[in-house]
Amino acid sequence: MKSLPGILIGLAVGAVVGVMLAPQSGRKTRKRITSESDSFFKDLQDQLQSGLENIKNQYNDYVDTAATRSQELVSRAERRTKK
Repeated sequence: MKSLPGILIGLAVGAVVGVMLAPQSGRKTRKRITSESDSFFKDLQDQLQSGLENIKNQYNDYVDTAATRSQELVSRAERRTKK
């Protein structure tokens, strides 16, 4: 997971260099770079959003589990003190 940003940056740089070396006019090349960079950042944004949602779901699951366990421990303690 730590190498993901490096891989994404490498892919972006590779795409830009590949486009720059393509035998097209400057205008077409700039349009292509803009289009591909927009697409890249849209995909990156989607992946980050998905990752954040996943983390949020995991956190909520953890909180729910911790609350349930805490309630169980309180119930046990109350039962033991009543005996």
